Amino acid sequence: MSPRPFRLVFIVACLAAGFLRAAESAPAAATATPAPLPPPGPAAAVYLTWQRDPARTMTVHWHTIWSEGYRDTVLEYRPAAGNGPWLRADGRAQPMPYTARIVHTVELTGLAPDTAYLFRLGTLRTGEKGVMRVVTDGREFRFQTLPAALSRPVRFVSGGDANVGQTTANGVVNEYRFAQMNRAAAARAPEFALLGGDIAYVNNEPKAAAKWFDFLRLWGETMVAPDGRLIPLVPAIGNHEVSGDAFDIRGGAPDRGVSPGRAAMFYSLFAFPGLPGYNVLDFGDYLSVVALDSFHTNPVPGPQTDWLRATLAARARVPWIVPVYHVPAYPSHRSFAGAVSVAIRANWTPLFDAAGIRFAFENHDHLYKVTHPLRAGKPDPAGTRYLGDGAWSVTVRDPQPADKAPYLARTEKKNHVFVVTLHLDRAEFAAVDPDGAEFDRFTIPVRP
Repeated sequence: MSPRPFRLVFIVACLAAGFLRAAESAPAAATATPAPLPPPGPAAAVYLTWQRDPARTMTVHWHTIWSEGYRDTVLEYRPAAGNGPWLRADGRAQPMPYTARIVHTVELTGLAPDTAYLFRLGTLRTGEKGVMRVVTDGREFRFQTLPAALSRPVRFVSGGDANVGQTTANGVVNEYRFAQMNRAAAARAPEFALLGGDIAYVNNEPKAAAKWFDFLRLWGETMVAPDGRLIPLVPAIGNHEVSGDAFDIRGGAPDRGVSPGRAAMFYSLFAFPGLPGYNVLDFGDYLSVVALDSFHTNPVPGPQTDWLRATLAARARVPWIVPVYHVPAYPSHRSFAGAVSVAIRANWTPLFDAAGIRFAFENHDHLYKVTHPLRAGKPDPAGTRYLGDGAWSVTVRDPQPADKAPYLARTEKKNHVFVVTLHLDRAEFAAVDPDGAEFDRFTIPVRP
């Protein structure tokens, strides 16, 4: 073996040893102090919904802006009465597509029925002995669970088609109209609100995402009951939650493709209805709200109708079953022969007839509507009244002539919400305009 390779290895080994001795004798580098996290920015929106029984749960959503500081998905809550300990609850966070917002979701479970609660948002910090504690921002919010049985009247409001920020034909900007309608609704002290689609008119467009921000800001400011509690929102999807914004362009018509991806923002904002886009919310043993998708991200026929049939059959003993959806089976403005309306009458309304549904909420046509009680499309005292037609704060339209829509009992060219009070034997309805004035009142008996 030649001595040259051995000499080269020896030199390298000596150099390495020298470097090691130098490193051992050098002073230790100072440990860098981690930079403190910036304080979390205030929640950009706080709102409530449910995923399960509203008598024993509550789902809290709030938004943060990721560039304004980190906030954990954590809150503290306790009954409003007394001075009981604050309990901690954690949840999940996900980005709102196309925006800098993070949507935080915490579901509170094991709550007492018909009870007021407080909650406050915060973030986690390491306390004494390494124990994590919640540092709150000090603001407290209030909510109320629903009763487990209809032992007292339960009140809610229903409507659709808000379109925050639209300018109406007479120059009124809908942000004012929307807030005005909200205050009129909240003054009736409802325990929740149904919104049947076309909520912020964003069309899943990134450039329009700020309209969701405006909607949620105004909802939080104005949909507050007289006792200070936040009013939960139970939404259903409409065409203006979906890319393309119209049925006959890019999804929604019976002969077009549909997909939940067309409504990515809507599904990121609300835990209910969640995917696939239709769902049922059972209130104790007395009320089931059935949120349906009228050809926006799901076809009407097929799996959704099969699901609806099974859902109604499983609730044969529930006295109040309330469907809510966007496109009307019995329109007050559009054509009776519209493709989606025809599909709903072919697939859903026969199931409503069989189940004895007493009323269903429809939207989309921007009018006040009450139909005659209908069974198989004809007047029948035991049939279903179809109520709508989505005029929370949009520009209202002209109704169809009476001879073209004999199923209509009453129409009004008015912005409105329905105020519904459930009793054991009846549901009382009041139609309320943005000034808080009642312009219609009627009663529907409970189904057998």
